[in-house]
Amino acid sequence: MDYDGTKEGYDIPLTGKISTAVRIPVIASGGAGSLEHLYEALTEGKADAVLAASIFHFREYSVRQAKDYLKERKVAVRL
Repeated sequence: MDYDGTKEGYDIPLTGKISTAVRIPVIASGGAGSLEHLYEALTEGKADAVLAASIFHFREYSVRQAKDYLKERKVAVRL
């Protein structure tokens, strides 16, 4: 939550530690400022899902753009 609203990216090291330590789905939250941040959380951080608000609320990206971006990079998404 320390990164919430900063748009500087998720805490990837912490997300990765949690994702590998637990056997339940992990949702990265707080800090998304670009589509690359979503990708990093899902790949490097090993999150099962990502939560993003500001990039959509302020119409910097659409949900469709995010899903297309991730799909192009071989991340499984529901279109």
